[in-house]
Amino acid sequence: MDIALTPEARQLTKELEAWLDDNLPEDFGKAWRLPRDPAERVAWLRDWQARLAKDHWVAIHWPSEHGGRAASLEEQVAYHAVMARRRPPMLIGNTGLSLCGPTIITHGSDAQRERFLPPMLTGEEIWCEGFSEPEAGSDLAGLKTRGIVEGDQLVITGQKTWTSAAMIADWMFALVRTDPDAPKRDGISFVLIPMDAEGLDARPIKQISGDAEFCEVFLDEVRVPLDNVVGDLNQGWYVARTTLSHERSTIFVASQMRMTRQLETIAGVLAKATDPDGSPRQARHDLRQRLAQAWIDSQLSRVHGARSFATIAAGHEPGPEAAVTKLFGQESEKRLHELALDACGPAGLLDKGSNEAPDGGKWILGWLRTRASTIGGGTSEIQRNILAERVLGMPRDPWSDQ
Repeated sequence: MDIALTPEARQLTKELEAWLDDNLPEDFGKAWRLPRDPAERVAWLRDWQARLAKDHWVAIHWPSEHGGRAASLEEQVAYHAVMARRRPPMLIGNTGLSLCGPTIITHGSDAQRERFLPPMLTGEEIWCEGFSEPEAGSDLAGLKTRGIVEGDQLVITGQKTWTSAAMIADWMFALVRTDPDAPKRDGISFVLIPMDAEGLDARPIKQISGDAEFCEVFLDEVRVPLDNVVGDLNQGWYVARTTLSHERSTIFVASQMRMTRQLETIAGVLAKATDPDGSPRQARHDLRQRLAQAWIDSQLSRVHGARSFATIAAGHEPGPEAAVTKLFGQESEKRLHELALDACGPAGLLDKGSNEAPDGGKWILGWLRTRASTIGGGTSEIQRNILAERVLGMPRDPWSDQ
């Protein structure tokens, strides 16, 4: 990333590399695979996160008193660079570690921190995010899920959608409208909801790729204690800003490294692919030009990531310019997978069910998944609006309000 790391960050890199050498499965990166059975896979990943947590290799950005390492920004970058390069099994509880945990640390009560943070670290309890709704995705403040205070309980009714990993989650942190008469950014509360609560139903959504990574979550008079509200009642929008600020703080490191790695793989695919008549596909001028443009995109991503890093390291918020990271990244991801399919030739359209599918059919599956890249986490249209209004000073979009 062309970022000069501190001696502490370089030492963390050495320690993490050594830990992975000692703890990754013996044949990891070769014949080793996660268990095929979904329940066994989840159990294995919970155990893997618990092993990492035991030696404080998860949530290193958390304060040390809560199980983290109080890692500096440089140390976090070093950590994510190692993880992106070594590609160990994923942290199954990453949504809690990256989003909900820091929010509870900042705004939660002592009782909430004591109750929720330890099992979040170890993967004993997995979290999902209940923000988006059928009519409140990009316009999140327009959410309609309602919470009514009854004594010392909150009674919640409504619907959440695109809820990642809700089918395996133990808890959901959600935004709930608790004062319908207040302006739409007011009157919202940040609530912790158990997924086994009576009246809660999580239904998987099958995607075009064949996966079912998301759920619709229906809440029919779900009762939770008022003690499960993080921060003050009706102050959830303010609390959620902490959650969202952690979503992209150091994500550019892994994203840029993943993009570079995919580009190198695609270049190799193109070098070996042939047309039906036997001519090498790398001789095609249009494909070589697109490969060069993809390399330029990867370098632009690197430079912008380094610039954002410098802004944060100087103690400043990234500001609305950070929308460039997501907008450029998600559009580049789509172009990269389209290039991969074209580099493979006609065989690139074969899926994992075919023995002749290049790289086991991963490119067509990746291409299908990128159809959602410009939607999830804030659409490309919203990112362009942010840049137009807050960076270029153009008039606000007519539909939006304060």
